[in-house]
Amino acid sequence: MLQYTGIPKCVIGIENNKPECIDLLCKKTNGDSTIEVKPLPSVYGTGAELILIEKCLGREVPHGGLPADAGAIVMNVTSVSTLGKYLATGMPVVERTITVDGDACAKPQNIVVPVGTAYQDIIDFAGVKGELGKVVAGGAMMGPAVENLSYPTTKTTSGLIFLSKAAAEPAPVNPCIRCGRCVEYCPMGLEPVEVNQAYAARDVQELGKLHADYCFNCGSCSFVCPAKRPVTQMMSLAKAFYLGEIKKGGNK
Repeated sequence: MLQYTGIPKCVIGIENNKPECIDLLCKKTNGDSTIEVKPLPSVYGTGAELILIEKCLGREVPHGGLPADAGAIVMNVTSVSTLGKYLATGMPVVERTITVDGDACAKPQNIVVPVGTAYQDIIDFAGVKGELGKVVAGGAMMGPAVENLSYPTTKTTSGLIFLSKAAAEPAPVNPCIRCGRCVEYCPMGLEPVEVNQAYAARDVQELGKLHADYCFNCGSCSFVCPAKRPVTQMMSLAKAFYLGEIKKGGNK
């Protein structure tokens, strides 16, 4: 990768709760000054692009900027592996390893599927336990619900979670008690409560000051909210509104 891109140095970030992987990577890269293995805190959200750049390089991407503005390119392990195979063999992405799991999954497992395989075919292969209520594509925290089971897998599909009727039932939503837990647990240091107020007022300038566009929908705010409010969904709406208005050149 370094040879083909001309990038002078690679930093491999890996969570510090994987000591065996860290030791193996250190041995494999020993003596290579162009590659650094950097253990990172095992905290949810650390793998986000902007956080990785800050943790690995100590640099901050300017507001509204790209990783390149901080002199970095961020690639996940799957992308690097796939690109490496392509450079070595000329074979494009034709298959993907995905995880099937969930309380309604009869046979949880990792499977290799051709890109384009319908979700329904994967469900039939893994089997359903009880009554299927919902299927989530991706991770439990960030994955969206699947609207149509005839949709195909893509090169970015990482897994399917089968949820039973009971597990898929949303909890009753209560008024915000302004406890601040969403602020405390946001890996980007955002203030969802303030973003919500700015979005309700459609205040583009205030949304910019609050960096609403930094949200990457990790789901932490909704997960820790004692009132069970759809905080992540609200942040997504606020971000989409802000970016849309900025593109149009709008303001309050």
